Amino acid sequence: MVTTVSTRRTPAVKRTSRVPYRIYISVNGEGYGHSSRALAVARQFDPACILLGSYGYVLERLKRAGYATVEIGPEVKFFGEDGSFELSTTILKNSTWPLVINKQTREEARIMREYGVTCVISDCRAAAVFAAARLGLPCLFVTNQTQFDHFFQRHNRQKVTERSFSDKRSRTFGEGHRDLKDAILGGAVEPGVEMVVKSVFREVDEIVIPDFPPPDTVCLPVLSHRSQVMKLQRIVGPLTAWKPDSVVPAARPGSGSYVVGTMGGHQYRFPLFGAMIDAAYRLPHVHFDIFSSFSAACVPPNVRLLEFTDSPESYYKACDLVVTQAGHSTAMELLSLGKQSLLVPDYRQIEQESNAARMVELDVSSQLTYPDLSGVELARRIQHHLATRSYEINALRLARAATELDGSRRLAEIVREYALRVMAY
Repeated sequence: MVTTVSTRRTPAVKRTSRVPYRIYISVNGEGYGHSSRALAVARQFDPACILLGSYGYVLERLKRAGYATVEIGPEVKFFGEDGSFELSTTILKNSTWPLVINKQTREEARIMREYGVTCVISDCRAAAVFAAARLGLPCLFVTNQTQFDHFFQRHNRQKVTERSFSDKRSRTFGEGHRDLKDAILGGAVEPGVEMVVKSVFREVDEIVIPDFPPPDTVCLPVLSHRSQVMKLQRIVGPLTAWKPDSVVPAARPGSGSYVVGTMGGHQYRFPLFGAMIDAAYRLPHVHFDIFSSFSAACVPPNVRLLEFTDSPESYYKACDLVVTQAGHSTAMELLSLGKQSLLVPDYRQIEQESNAARMVELDVSSQLTYPDLSGVELARRIQHHLATRSYEINALRLARAATELDGSRRLAEIVREYALRVMAY
């Protein structure tokens, strides 16, 4: 039975001997992977001692999982178009961010007091960190990124500014204008964001990195090299909401090769959806399952269009290849299952592009960018993957490593130790 805790009138909950501590997990709702990481930890504990907070479809997934939940507001929203992440639009649409953080901090502090929280896990939520610090509670921050130079394109901002209107051979006027706008706005807000990030890291007890240890760390390029941050970081291994050997593969739709594509419902990913449909026409002997909210007037007989699922891992385990973006949690799920992938990162979304580049370096994936995306090229890449074993062999090596690391168990042990500290005497 799912319990939803009202954000307005939450009764205080008395601790019992059966539940010696209470853990609050504040979850970023801007991405499916955040909820997977939260569930990976929650499932290591008695549900009676867990409270999950989020919003949107992530909150709905957490409710369906059977845990007590509370609705909290978003801190930031991301925007994009035609496969491209829009930095300047995202900045402008979140111009009231400081006021939002202050409001969310007060709300999350109230939730923590009324629930009797003894430990906080923040999955990319600044407000939860500040609320925990205000109440003197131990707090662990789960993230796969601790430095943001690449996000703001600091290293190439001057080059962007110089070439935005001059390089007509390879760039349109619109692209140059957009880059210049991103550079100006990114440079304007970066100091403020850096200040908030430093404040967050100053208040947390540990920064948990849900990834493989070096040299196999997928998020390695976006981890900070500042000693103050590095000494807080602990790499625990992938966090998946399931154990790989417990995943039951879905029924394959036929006897031929089987490809799964995931792209969610973000409108700017529609070009990838169109390319997948075109590629399916060109590969009639390959079966495709495409998870998306998009629709098509004509769908080839070898394609099934499926809505969002809480258990994509069943389809991942059954298929021969996954075509998807380069979100970090998705990457961890695929590698934990030993699956090769063809990655199409959201264009200009620096973190995804970094993840994709690392997956290519680890030889578990290949990458296709939006400027090169077409049905013809996608079909060619799919055929290459289906005829090549090296990607899968390397992915299986990391799957064995993920099993040995058992990231969910390791993190649960850390959380349990912190949760008991404020109840020791």
